Amino acid sequence: MKKTACTCLLLFIIIAIHAQTLRNTISLNGSWRFISDSTNAGQGKNWAAGLPAGAVTVQVPHTWNVMKGLEDYSGLAWYEKTFTVPASSRNKQFRLKFDAVYHDAVIYLNGTRLAAHTNAGYTTFYVDVTRQIKTGAPNKLVVSVSNAYAASNLPYKQKFDWCNDGGIIRGVHLQVTGKPSIRYVHITPDLNLADSTAKARLDLKLWEEDVAAIQAEVRIFEKHSKKNVFTKKLSLTKNGEAFTSAIDLGKVHLWHFNDPFLYQLQVTVQQQEQPTDQVTQTFGCRKIELRGQQFLLNNEAVRLPGLEYMPSSHPAYGSAEPRWVMDSVSNMFKDLNVTISRFHWQVDEYMLDQLDEKGVLLQAEIPWWQQPGRLTPELEEVARKQFVEMIERDYNHPCIFAWGISNEVYGDDRNPNQYRALKQFVKGLDSSRLVNVVSNETFRRKEKDESFIGDLPTWNEYIGTWFGKKTEELPAYFAGIESFLGDRPLLITENGLCEPRFAGGDLRRIEDMIYHYNEWAKRKYIAGCIYFCLNDYRTHIGEDGSANYKARIHGITDLYFNKKSSYHVFKQLASPILITNTKKLNETTVQVSLKNKDQLPCYTVRNFMITWPGRDGKRLSQQLPALKPGETATVTLTDMNARAGFDICTPAGYRVTSYPFVH
Repeated sequence: MKKTACTCLLLFIIIAIHAQTLRNTISLNGSWRFISDSTNAGQGKNWAAGLPAGAVTVQVPHTWNVMKGLEDYSGLAWYEKTFTVPASSRNKQFRLKFDAVYHDAVIYLNGTRLAAHTNAGYTTFYVDVTRQIKTGAPNKLVVSVSNAYAASNLPYKQKFDWCNDGGIIRGVHLQVTGKPSIRYVHITPDLNLADSTAKARLDLKLWEEDVAAIQAEVRIFEKHSKKNVFTKKLSLTKNGEAFTSAIDLGKVHLWHFNDPFLYQLQVTVQQQEQPTDQVTQTFGCRKIELRGQQFLLNNEAVRLPGLEYMPSSHPAYGSAEPRWVMDSVSNMFKDLNVTISRFHWQVDEYMLDQLDEKGVLLQAEIPWWQQPGRLTPELEEVARKQFVEMIERDYNHPCIFAWGISNEVYGDDRNPNQYRALKQFVKGLDSSRLVNVVSNETFRRKEKDESFIGDLPTWNEYIGTWFGKKTEELPAYFAGIESFLGDRPLLITENGLCEPRFAGGDLRRIEDMIYHYNEWAKRKYIAGCIYFCLNDYRTHIGEDGSANYKARIHGITDLYFNKKSSYHVFKQLASPILITNTKKLNETTVQVSLKNKDQLPCYTVRNFMITWPGRDGKRLSQQLPALKPGETATVTLTDMNARAGFDICTPAGYRVTSYPFVH
């Protein structure tokens, strides 16, 4: 009995010591003090040591551009937070993690300037505060922030079509670790699709650059079941900037937009047999390829319907989006049968987590939009810095299939070699993904268009609105593109109707959407389309509304996600399943004929369900057979009220289409 008690006590002590030495993340979100500084007086008055009495309390994440009187303010402002860390944390490593501060930030702790992060308002950065922090006593953190339009920044000057929300727009945390500590862990699966096995390369980088050898315990497990896949203790030697190792994952479950299966990688770094830091990252196993005019996911040629979302658009929150807003977006994506998307700038990592979890492929981009035509050496360095920070944080997300260099850049001073150099730079950071350039002049510049420097040619196709005299000219424009496209696919990266610039309202949007979508569907070389966009969006150059309601009416929902009629039309266009017939056999039995579309979308459906209400009120269901594009199936629904309807659902339960169609 005494031996058992001693053993339990020893185990408790070991666990307690282990917990104390590993990473502790302390949230610094919530109440901060805030004051704007339109006269730039704060520096001279030493606000770095503490803000004046006129500062107000705000909730971080925060943007001042949704505050009354500051909706259009671009300039300097200050934030202050007082916090205490336990005395027991003495001798630890401390780093502040800022998920994003738009767009220039200077960090002060206890009156001392520690760091500046400039010209990168949407990427995560860290500040080592180990020497300056006080344990067991209050610490005063002050951050000065500027969102002044700048020629040194991307997005550039006022040449961008979204909001200029300044502030600490995403979360702030204090990371407490032992030493050595992990900067990042990247995992790159290499799939053998013949038998669904995988090997992987592990890349681990420490904050401590002088450490040349470490021990690391690596564990890989299924995210939801927690079933263990791989466990091994590795002795690693530095190879260049990082520690690398090969891992055999054996048989794996592939990630797919209709089956987004996820794994987790847990790495515990040890020094002299003692754990000092631990990081857990989510990843998936999937393979993207381009083969001739085909886009392949896990060796299956697919054509994908998609939609873009413009973040920062809820008038109450702006760029400081709460998670429920991001949840709403990802859920609408799945409700709309969206399989592919893109963002004009780097988004909150929580959004990427949701796209991983729900299954939406994404092109992640830096915010180089339209101007300048050519980056100066200084701006090219800004682009590289943003790519480094974006890829370091987001490398493991299986939803990301491509990195985007620019969007709709125009001007006679464009330099193709600059795009080639940036593409090569990005490939050096991540050779496992596509690198693309988005263009709205593909039809005009032909094979000289910068989008052909990217891996997957693109076209923001606005024939009938921004370009061309009328919509019906589209087939002729496609004929021109086909004359130089060659054996490559084309991705439609934008199309939509922008009100009030173009009149006609949602009825015109629907008519325009159906016409363009059907034209894309006819052409097999079009790998997919990303309709623009989910929501009406806030933008400082918007033609509709004013203050924090200044917007472009471009969405199939409004600023508050209220659905327009075009929402339901898009859902039906993007549905992979077509209900071709229903036949009442008797009062309790209905026969349903289905077809898997073979144009756009075009992919095999597996494990889809048909559900219907039984006579006793209970929901009944039946699994559909796997259907390749163009294949049909007939199913019989029994024990139902023949006047009732039915739903076709994905394996995750998202409603693909219904009969009768319901909003």
